[in-house]
Amino acid sequence: MKGNHYNKESYIEKQVAFFRKYAVNRPKLLGMEFEHFLLDSDTLRSYDYFEKNGQREMMEALSRNGWEIMLQEEGNILGLKKNGSTITLEPGGQVEISLSPFESIVEIDRAYMAIIKEIYDVIAPNQMIAGIGYHPVTKIDDLSLLPKKRYGMMYDYFRNNGAYCHNMMKGTAATQVSIDFDSETDFIKKFRVANYLSPAIASLFDATPFFEGFLTEGNNMRSRIWAETDLKRSKLIPGSLTMQFGFAEYANYLLKLPPILLYTEGQLVFSENETLEATLSHYNFYDEELEHHLSMVFPDVRLKQFIEIRMPDSLPYPYNLGVAALIKGIFYNSRLLEKYYEQSLSLDDAWVEQQNNNLRMSLIDEELHALKLEILQDVILELSEVESAYMKPILEVLEKEGSFTALMQKTYLDDKDAFKQMIKIQEVGK
Repeated sequence: MKGNHYNKESYIEKQVAFFRKYAVNRPKLLGMEFEHFLLDSDTLRSYDYFEKNGQREMMEALSRNGWEIMLQEEGNILGLKKNGSTITLEPGGQVEISLSPFESIVEIDRAYMAIIKEIYDVIAPNQMIAGIGYHPVTKIDDLSLLPKKRYGMMYDYFRNNGAYCHNMMKGTAATQVSIDFDSETDFIKKFRVANYLSPAIASLFDATPFFEGFLTEGNNMRSRIWAETDLKRSKLIPGSLTMQFGFAEYANYLLKLPPILLYTEGQLVFSENETLEATLSHYNFYDEELEHHLSMVFPDVRLKQFIEIRMPDSLPYPYNLGVAALIKGIFYNSRLLEKYYEQSLSLDDAWVEQQNNNLRMSLIDEELHALKLEILQDVILELSEVESAYMKPILEVLEKEGSFTALMQKTYLDDKDAFKQMIKIQEVGK
């Protein structure tokens, strides 16, 4: 059966229909993705997929313990699934835990820690799973690229599309939250608020004290890396705050970018620097292949069948649960969502870009600092006592240290063993 031919108009129409299919009255769920590094507990060096006790052995052991293989290439296990959650690997061997969506932070906490325990049950006694935004010791050239055809194509494309593209792929780790929208109007509001708050959220969860084996100078290193990663598909989508940015605008944004690689009638094709709009003239697509295009752009706020909020760094537990609490407190609270939407209406793309530029230069102006405090205080007041408890440590770090990066660097310089314990995702009760 042959795929469908699209032109610009029919493509936009098809993608808008896809987004609308998911814009229904859904429960207010949070989808969490936690990226981590597999480290040696003593030296903090990272593991290569192929080495003894590397990620390959970890994935094989998990597959024998009830996890079903969902992705495998040439005998190498790259993805597992169980009970709606997945464990996958990023290009530099980063371990990504994606949870089945939940409504409460306590449920997220319980499901996440259960998977962490399963991982510790199969890795070596001298290894740990760490929450930190970049490899603490190992340089990316010392790690092989994960044996995944898609990653190889992306790696080749990125050679000439940004100074830190390969550092992004093989070196960074994030905490990402997905939220639902129940109409296009609801999407427009949440998308605008998420982009308005993106510099503040990035700064609040800045936890990247190392870069290529050295302590970073200043803050927001992961934000700096993304700013040097094919900027046309990263950071702020043009028009996010300067126009009514709905489903059609998002589909049009996709058309203007090279998709890097395509699935076309079941075949994986390297499209290199050709824009998606240009590829429409000579490739046909099955309907399900259009969804792949949504995963080949990497802005701070991304639209799929949900809204992904992608700014926070990987963090130690339980701080990483604070990311979930903050997003729930803003986007699933009608009062706070409306408050920050109204605030955003007097601002445009230029304001967000200026704040992002400040973050790249390790500058936090009074306006952004006040916004960060306001967000935390608002969310703590609005959440239940149980869920606000996840936020209070975030506020304490901001008030005492300024950032997680500053706290991590201070701890590392004062007591390296304490630092190791800080970044280790500890098993409950251990």
